[in-house]
Amino acid sequence: MRNALYSRRLLERLRLLCGCGAGLEAIAALACAVARDLVGADCGSIFWLDPSGAPAGFFHDSASAELKDFFVAYFDELFSAPGEFNMVTFTQLDGPPVGRMLGEGMHEKFLGSNVYKYLAAPLGHQHCLDIRIEHDGSCAALVVLWNKEGRPFAQRHAATAQPVRELLEQALRAQRRDIAWRPQGSRTSHFITDNSGADLLAINAEAEDLLNRCQLLRQNVPITGRPREAPAFSRHLAAMLAQGAPAQLELPAVDGRLVVRASPSRRVGAGGREEIEMFVSVDLEASVNVMAVDRLSALPLTLMQKQIALFAAQGGQRLECEAQFGVSPEALKKHLRIIYRATGTANWNGLRERFWTELLG
Repeated sequence: MRNALYSRRLLERLRLLCGCGAGLEAIAALACAVARDLVGADCGSIFWLDPSGAPAGFFHDSASAELKDFFVAYFDELFSAPGEFNMVTFTQLDGPPVGRMLGEGMHEKFLGSNVYKYLAAPLGHQHCLDIRIEHDGSCAALVVLWNKEGRPFAQRHAATAQPVRELLEQALRAQRRDIAWRPQGSRTSHFITDNSGADLLAINAEAEDLLNRCQLLRQNVPITGRPREAPAFSRHLAAMLAQGAPAQLELPAVDGRLVVRASPSRRVGAGGREEIEMFVSVDLEASVNVMAVDRLSALPLTLMQKQIALFAAQGGQRLECEAQFGVSPEALKKHLRIIYRATGTANWNGLRERFWTELLG
């Protein structure tokens, strides 16, 4: 009974996260933790792709920074070559979306792969359970759970993981552009490139730290140590500046997004000649929607009551609530009395004030 209750609470939290509109990357670590604990795996990881299908980022809950750095530095060379068994193989739309690795002969292929040799084996990973997340007819992300030797996964684990796949696919469908974000850390994070965005001229320690933590793929950004090259997105920013457009990009990152903004900068070079450079500010932002879910998850409310409170916090109208959640006016009044008492608020508008304005700071 205790295990069943614990599993239900895990899925309730994941349901709230996936319905809050923040997308997949913004809940990556939390989603991994739910999947790992639900199935009873040793470790969890998530690997996502950009809209064109190119690998864009990843999270692993136990790998060292050095091993993550190796994955980033040698991804194209060791883990994505066509015709090999690698991370790209995992994302192909053949076989079941959950537990494809349980198929005949798949474990042997895994043990002979670079993924196993360079990533899994150093961590003691001997068995994996794959959960393919699909959106608009293609693979958008891959969750992989890992176990040590002597703890193989079975079909019962795949069945337990099915709700995770369904909810994470819902997170992609529910993603919205109008959600709120809150900066994390210092506003002084920045680096400077030449006018083309090709050459890195300077970077401060705060920007180094942020770029290291975001675990971006194919951006010339290491996980450890100082970047030696300008991030690949710098060229895109430079092109935007050259066209006179606002130079700003939002890049999905683990548990949030990386916001980079560029502006031209002038300095006097050798011989007194003026040179134009590009100044790039770097901010890591967390989803206020996810923060609200974290607060609601700790309250003694039912799943529907938490969903109602989140709906209010995100600006939903009380008049729309009955249709949104399929409740009668009398039932809604009962739910709201409990919600107001648990949250220390007095009315519908107070819910937004408590879970939104406060979180925005």
